[in-house]
Amino acid sequence: MKTPILVIFVDALPYDRAVNIVNALKADTHLKSIPGVGYSINVKAEMFAGLKPDDVGYFCEWNYNPDNRSVWWVNLGIPILERLSSFSHFIDRVIHKLITLARGERIYAIPYRILPMLKCSGLTAYERNFEAPTFLSDGNFERVLYSEEGVNDKKVFDKALEKLRKEKNNRLFVSTAELDGVMHHYGMSCQRYEDQISLIEESTVNLIQEFLSIHGDQAKYFLFSDHGMAPVLEPVDFDISQYCGQPGNESYVYVIDATFYRVWINNEELRTKIIDAFGSVNHVGHILTEEERIKYGLVDRRHGDIIFLLNESKQFAPNFFGKEISKAMHGYDPELKSQAGAFVSNTNSGFGGNISSMSIHETIRAFL
Repeated sequence: MKTPILVIFVDALPYDRAVNIVNALKADTHLKSIPGVGYSINVKAEMFAGLKPDDVGYFCEWNYNPDNRSVWWVNLGIPILERLSSFSHFIDRVIHKLITLARGERIYAIPYRILPMLKCSGLTAYERNFEAPTFLSDGNFERVLYSEEGVNDKKVFDKALEKLRKEKNNRLFVSTAELDGVMHHYGMSCQRYEDQISLIEESTVNLIQEFLSIHGDQAKYFLFSDHGMAPVLEPVDFDISQYCGQPGNESYVYVIDATFYRVWINNEELRTKIIDAFGSVNHVGHILTEEERIKYGLVDRRHGDIIFLLNESKQFAPNFFGKEISKAMHGYDPELKSQAGAFVSNTNSGFGGNISSMSIHETIRAFL
C-alpha cells in the first residue's frame, strides 16, 4: 500500500513563524528551508521537480527572446504609447492593462519598447500544466490549488478539509499564496500579517490532524515554504539606457526585476560600457560571478549575460513589475537569514538545521 502523504505549501512562511505549528503538532522536524536563487517560479521548480534554472530552461518569469521581431506597425505605435503614458501614471497603467487583456498574459509595467523582445517563460511547478515530472505527478497527488480556488487561504484550506473528509485522499497537495501578498503589500510589522499567520497556524494544524486521524501512524506530512522575506528600506533607481543608449536586438536588452537586473548583450562593443554602468550601483549589489552562476545553476547565457543582484532590503524602483517599492521582498542572497522558509514534518530530520529546495524534492520523493 502506498504511504499516505499530505503536502502543504505555504508561500513565504518564514522559518521562525512556523514554531506554533511545530509545537501544536509535536512535529519531529523543523528545518530552515533554504531557497534556490531567484523568485518563487524557480524555487518551486527546484522543490517540486528538482530542476535548477539551467535544467528547467528559464530564470524569472520574463526573459529575452532573440527570435521575437516586432512588425512595422508595432514599431510605429511604440512612440505613441510612450508619449501617452508620459502624461500620467494612471494612463500608463490603463494602457498596460489593455495590452494585458489583448495578449492574454499579464505584462505588469514592462516598457512598451522592450515588451516585443520578451517572452513570459516561467511556469509554476505544482500547476497541472507543468511539463516536467514532479513528485506530485509521479506520486498521483490530488491537488487543491490557490490558482484555481483564489488567493484566499481560508477558502483554500476549507476546500482541502472538505475534500479530505469526503474523499479520504491518500495523497493530497495544498498550495496557498495569500501570505506572500500580505507581506509584500503590508510588511511584517502589522496586525494584517499577524492575522494571516494565525489563520495559517490554525488551518494547517487542523488539516494535518484530520489527515493523521484518517490514515493513522503510517501517514506522513510535509509543510514547507519557498522563502522568507526582508523589509524593503531603500529604493534603487537605475536606468541603464542613460549610459548605453536605447535597447534593441542589435544592441542590448534588459529586464528589471525587483532585486535582479538582467542584461543580454547583442553587440560586444557595448560590453565594457554596460559593465561600467553597473559600477554606479555596485555599493548596493553585485554582478553574479561565474562561480555563483555555476553554484546556482545559472550558467546558460539565455538567462542573461549579466545578472546583477541587489543587497538585502533594497529594491529596484521603478522595475518591470511596478513603480514603487514593496513593504517586504525576497529574491536576495538565498543564504541570508531573512530568506529562510520553513520545513515541518513528522519524518525524523531534526531541528534547526538547513534543507535546500533541491533536498526537499529528494526527501519527499523518497516516500512515494
